Amino acid sequence: MRALRLEAFNELNLLEVDLPVAEQDDILLKVSHCALCRTDAKMFRQGQRDLVLPRILGHEVFGFNEQTGERFVIWPGEACGVCEECLKGHENLCSQMRIMGFHRDGGFAEYLSVSKSSVIPVPENLPGHLACLAEPLASTLNALEQARVEKNERILIYGGGPVGLLMSLAAQSLGATAFVVEKNPPKLRKSEKFRSSLAIEGSPECRLKDFDVVVNAAPSLSIFHEGMSKLRSGGCFCLFSGFTGEGTFPVSILNEIHYRQLRLAGAYGSTRRHMEKAVLLLNLFQESVSYLVEEVIELDQIPLALEAILSGDTLKFVAKI
Repeated sequence: MRALRLEAFNELNLLEVDLPVAEQDDILLKVSHCALCRTDAKMFRQGQRDLVLPRILGHEVFGFNEQTGERFVIWPGEACGVCEECLKGHENLCSQMRIMGFHRDGGFAEYLSVSKSSVIPVPENLPGHLACLAEPLASTLNALEQARVEKNERILIYGGGPVGLLMSLAAQSLGATAFVVEKNPPKLRKSEKFRSSLAIEGSPECRLKDFDVVVNAAPSLSIFHEGMSKLRSGGCFCLFSGFTGEGTFPVSILNEIHYRQLRLAGAYGSTRRHMEKAVLLLNLFQESVSYLVEEVIELDQIPLALEAILSGDTLKFVAKI
């Protein structure tokens, strides 16, 4: 089969490789579509904590069982299923987690083998190039759950890339009102159709205050400084994107947390339950979500698309395998 494999940093090769073997608890799927994200681009350029080389990247996958015709998206984790976190339904926090596209081969290939416990059924009327966005949407659902977002609350999202925009959709689906800050004018313009379809306000800056929840869907530490000042007393800052580089923050922010009873919530990945809900939302909001897909590309176009993603001006690329 054809596969695009990362041999070393900045070295993606299109190869003919053996068909993966499905072990006892696995299933072999034909990959139909695999979406690209900034994490893929960063792993291509500089690696990542959990990345083991050589590796076939790609963790936002839609595929099907050629024998039965069943259609699936894939929760990219493989948890142990028996630890305390797994038994509580927090399998994204399993210490034995193995992640598709990081620890085991992912979706930049014609076929892949995944754990049977990781496949989520997809309705017939949801196109594959939209279904594969279930994974990033699921991660935003987890973030909003950790922040305890409720109906009629106001949420400020820093970062108007695909994940920040999907988070705004998720917030709206909960009955909350979302405001998106995106400092990159080209990217903000590209999101106009999506935001208009859902009546989501967006701008390079936000002068409003007293939000119930603030989320960083971008890695700048300055967002933490600014975002904390935007919260109402008792509000919550959700750490969704990891911060990059080195930096410090003043003790006064800790005092603000103390005096105004602010909350901090972390959010990492998603669970199968979030993936199932994400599929339902994608099916419900197909037209809006389609505005996030900038281009459907071929397997051999992925390296150039990853470079474009690193520029910071793009929305979503989806590879048709």
